[in-house]
Amino acid sequence: MTGPPGTFTRDSVTGMAYGGLALYAYVLYVQGPLLPLLREETHLSYAAMSAHSTLFAAGGIVTNLLYARVSARLRGRRLFWAAAGALALGAALLAVGAWAGVAYTLAASLALGVTGATLQTATAAALSDHHGPFRERALVEANAGASATALLAPLAVGAFQATGPGWRVALFVPSLAAVVLYVACRRVPFGAAPGRDGRGVAGARERSAPSGPLPARFRLLCTLLGTVVGLEFCVVFYGAPHLSSAVGLGADSAATAMSLFAAGSLTGRLVGSSLARPGRARGLIVAALAVTTAGFLPLWATTSTPVALVALFVTGFGVANLFPLVLSLAIGVAPEQTERITARVYLTASAAIMCAPLLLGALSDRIGVRPAFGVTAFLICAAALLVLLDRAPRTPPSTSHGPPAGRPDPTEVKS
Repeated sequence: MTGPPGTFTRDSVTGMAYGGLALYAYVLYVQGPLLPLLREETHLSYAAMSAHSTLFAAGGIVTNLLYARVSARLRGRRLFWAAAGALALGAALLAVGAWAGVAYTLAASLALGVTGATLQTATAAALSDHHGPFRERALVEANAGASATALLAPLAVGAFQATGPGWRVALFVPSLAAVVLYVACRRVPFGAAPGRDGRGVAGARERSAPSGPLPARFRLLCTLLGTVVGLEFCVVFYGAPHLSSAVGLGADSAATAMSLFAAGSLTGRLVGSSLARPGRARGLIVAALAVTTAGFLPLWATTSTPVALVALFVTGFGVANLFPLVLSLAIGVAPEQTERITARVYLTASAAIMCAPLLLGALSDRIGVRPAFGVTAFLICAAALLVLLDRAPRTPPSTSHGPPAGRPDPTEVKS
């Protein structure tokens, strides 16, 4: 789809990036309902179960530490397809490794973390460069599409487990999806040189800009991003164990019920994509945290199945846009260094995904799942405090009527 200059346009590059993030989201969200079934089958402790998500996140940390070097050698389509293919293969290896022993499943989780983070960072950086001042809307829409596949992940796990084939079959879905994506998009000039399609100005600026120190505000936003990612994945990885231990659902039912969290996220991102405009990010973050609190508190406290299921949906609706909105603010701090900032942000996100579920697992073995789940409430409070502390620098008065023609306004995201 094409459109006039100065408007948000969904073209083939956008569609390919959305597809890549959707593939990553399925692999990421399939682990939440899948790991409790693996734990039940192999008699793992909660800490050992959490080690899988920890290694997944550790793979993301390794990737983002080395991402600049890797992307310099494998740019554009080669990096994208290498990461997508390896991610699908890693998911299949996790399914096979479940028969071989926990050492193999842990190794597969690490491989998934490395390849998934590569795919995620490459596509997010490409979207930000490609859409320039409209990156906020592109990132929110990309995460909305990712939520659709995240919704399918728990449904697939629960359905395959309940009907006979077993939960492992859900791990072969990414291989089929990667083939379909390749057939549909193999000729798309993903990551093309700047100016090839009339865009890519941000990418050219970022590659030629000096890599000086980032502003202090970026560190605060990075901390905020790690906090909101941590609270999201506390629910992703421990929502199903909480529904089983505190609410009384069976393992199969709890795995399927997590689709409500993904459905809430999908709904929230669809709403968010219609509201996301330059200058609205901070207000939308405040509203999202309020909705998250309204959903999580009853989810944490209740023993009623209907209340828990509704609260799970509301929690998903609330957390849906926290990550893309904070990411947009972080990129807005230094838009000429998109790829560097994106890699740093995803490094922070991977650290949060690694630490939060591991902490929940260790606490759950000692004090039980419900009390340990309260870590999420602490992270919500911490995120609210960080939002209050964030202050965007004021733009000095100018006699000009806007940025030079053809260049994005560096203050298009205000908070």
